[in-house]
Amino acid sequence: MKIIFYIFTVYPLRFAFLVLDIAFKVMPVRALKPLSPFRVTRKNLSIAFADLDDQALDLLAKESYKETLKSIYETLYTWSRSHQKIIYQTKRINNRFLFNNPDQEEGLIICGLHNRSIDFMLRWISSQRSHTSLYKKIKSKPLNSFVKKFREEGSCKMVETGIGGVKSILASLENNQMTCMASDQVPARGLGVYSKFFGHECYSFALAPKLAKKSNKQILLSYLSYEKDIGHIINFKKPSQEIYSDNGVDVMNLEMEHEIKKSPAEYSWEYKKFRRLSQEPKDIYKT
Repeated sequence: MKIIFYIFTVYPLRFAFLVLDIAFKVMPVRALKPLSPFRVTRKNLSIAFADLDDQALDLLAKESYKETLKSIYETLYTWSRSHQKIIYQTKRINNRFLFNNPDQEEGLIICGLHNRSIDFMLRWISSQRSHTSLYKKIKSKPLNSFVKKFREEGSCKMVETGIGGVKSILASLENNQMTCMASDQVPARGLGVYSKFFGHECYSFALAPKLAKKSNKQILLSYLSYEKDIGHIINFKKPSQEIYSDNGVDVMNLEMEHEIKKSPAEYSWEYKKFRRLSQEPKDIYKT
């Protein structure tokens, strides 16, 4: 399977990105509107940036959809390359001292943000330090087996979302190990709390702040970004100390919002972030 992914990503990242930039420059927005991921992206952006008019939302959604396609290429590229190659492609680490401090002897919670490819960022993190992390099962059995095995390289361990997985992660933190989790997706019922995301009600993943409070381990926000003149950048940020309080989920969401606003198009808006609402029985993505 790795060979297949390599064939699909035989071109260098910069060249593939250039091709997409050129293609989207001449592509009208109306050509994208029939596509479900584009419609979800635009709906999410209309909620998050309610002050934008229709034309501005169309343009931002188009740019975001292009970045989503780039992130898919990044992921397939990552799945078919060694960790040394991903280290080489990572041109800068912002606030690396936060990741290196505490040192390898202390537990650490990495709270990931879906900016660009999660697997690209996770591949770099795994090359630096092993971890026990949450894994959402993929429906395709062959792909699920491949991705799980890939992510477990370097003595890493993937555990599925659920009570058993949470217990495994808590035990690893108590043993001063590291854990990574994407904390901006909609969790299964019972694993989240209702909070606000860009001023709108959102069922939010509560595990990272809860683990940080229970284990008294440091939590860091991390995400991947890209600048044409530099290349891929991994960012680490120390959140407000309030993230360890009872309002930790609200603080986490606000911290995420702050980083997303720096480059809204890079965030993966194609997820149905606001699909599980307490007061709205209908699916807002079908309106």
